[in-house]
Amino acid sequence: MNRTKQPLSSLYIHIPFCAKKCDYCDFNSVVSESGIIDHYLHAVERELNVFEGKYSYDTVYIGGGTPTIVNENQIKTLLSIVNKHIKNKKAFEYTVEANPGTLTKNKMKLLRDYGVNRISVGIQSFQDDYLKFLGRIHSGAIATKCVELLVSEGFKNINVDLIFGYPGQTLDEWMQDLQRVVELKPEHISTYALTYEGETPLVKKARNGLVIKLDEDVELEMYQTAMRFLRENNYCHYEISNFAKPGYECSHNINYWNNKEYLGVGAGAYSFIDGERSMNERSVSHYIKGIEESTNVKVFRESLPLHTFASETIVMALRMMRGMSGKDFYDRFGYKIGEQFGAQISDLKRLGLLNDDDERLKLTEKGLFVADSVMAEFL
Repeated sequence: MNRTKQPLSSLYIHIPFCAKKCDYCDFNSVVSESGIIDHYLHAVERELNVFEGKYSYDTVYIGGGTPTIVNENQIKTLLSIVNKHIKNKKAFEYTVEANPGTLTKNKMKLLRDYGVNRISVGIQSFQDDYLKFLGRIHSGAIATKCVELLVSEGFKNINVDLIFGYPGQTLDEWMQDLQRVVELKPEHISTYALTYEGETPLVKKARNGLVIKLDEDVELEMYQTAMRFLRENNYCHYEISNFAKPGYECSHNINYWNNKEYLGVGAGAYSFIDGERSMNERSVSHYIKGIEESTNVKVFRESLPLHTFASETIVMALRMMRGMSGKDFYDRFGYKIGEQFGAQISDLKRLGLLNDDDERLKLTEKGLFVADSVMAEFL
């Protein structure tokens, strides 16, 4: 049995530069150095040119790092490079990630003029104490002003990222952030629990007893509060951490959650093309050098066996409230979900964590709260 090939329709560009490295951040990012950014953009252009004419993108996502850390001329260069490869403007979603401390009015105008129609703003909190804890460079007031300015500049698809579960955070404090973001009326809201990953400064502080993690029961109550409050304010809960007004779900991320193919360009970027997953060199200097010397910058490649890929597809689909359609699974993989996962599905349904009442396999509300454990059953 062979999986049905899924068309590649999403392009991701990684801009790894930041004003400073936040204490909790485990992403591939480095403190920006103006001299290297121009070389990096040239390398991105050369890598992207290899794929000229091969694909028609429905979504483009420029992430980081902080893409808006670059200066105005560099923004023009970056967007000019990307726009040369955009052919399909139907149902098109063009996202750029931004942080309030780096997004000026002039940069907003440039983004809009070059066709960017979705901005994802990493606000994380509107409370200065928690922003300081994270190591962010903006204040709550600057965050509010940033969203208001984006609206005044004509952006009609804005996402706001928020984090909850800070050490010592109260439910009332979390509600203040939720109320503030709803007052700003962005089209999309992402809420993430604070994570302790890798060898970040936050992890080291926790290990040394300088930071005490918030109790898991309190964190769960915060998640439940966000679900209830955002639904009450007409945001559809369409993925574990994501809420959107109708019609403003993030198409680019949905492509990932559907485990479909995409092209990733830049240092540390992942691609999934023709059934093969690969990753570029993470080091910015090594990536630039490799591109300039026309050497292979791939440091990882894998082609998954059909059943392993099917497992991953189920896990990714369960992140979304709509789950996985039995028909879509059969059309894609050539066999029924129950043939591979029948025992797991029966056990999880008995525990009230999954249901398939409408021929779609999806998490129950109880299952949402232990999603990682449920998904692990399919791996």
